[in-house]
Amino acid sequence: MTGKHDILWHCASLASSEHASLFEMGNGCRLQGLAVLPLASEPCHITYDVLCSQDWTALSCRVTLVLPNEERTIELKRESAGRWEHNGVAAPHLLHCSDIDLGWTPATNVIPIRRLDLDVGDGASILAAWVRFPELDVVANEQHYTRLASDRWRYQSGDYDFELLVDASSGLVLEYGDDLWRAVARS
Repeated sequence: MTGKHDILWHCASLASSEHASLFEMGNGCRLQGLAVLPLASEPCHITYDVLCSQDWTALSCRVTLVLPNEERTIELKRESAGRWEHNGVAAPHLLHCSDIDLGWTPATNVIPIRRLDLDVGDGASILAAWVRFPELDVVANEQHYTRLASDRWRYQSGDYDFELLVDASSGLVLEYGDDLWRAVARS
């Protein structure tokens, strides 16, 4: 499948809104987005660009956090055999991570949802390179996905345990938990 999907999320509890685009191409996909939210008492925005292979394996990511007086960028790149680089330096702690999880957005949940393509009732554990906000540090994080219905998934990681309602055609999250992100517009 090729095409473009756009979505706008809002999260009242985090005072956050985000516009994301999923580009599906014959040789893979690209997720790009812009999130706006407060950090302490300052306004900030985050841009991201994530590339995946045709089989939905995460290949690279670039994230930029912009504050009134500061800008920080990180880059992740997957090399052969599951090895990762973080800002051009080998990151052995991310060995065998198949996914990238950007901690402030539901956008990257589409990667394991599409890659795993589980049958209803089945579950699978993954290892993700989790980019945490606001630190922009990266840790390996075990996560578990269970497909509850054609359009519902359960996401578990540590203390996190959320049900996700997803768009059946794109896999993008429409609702994340009871009080977190909600899609308010989509193409």
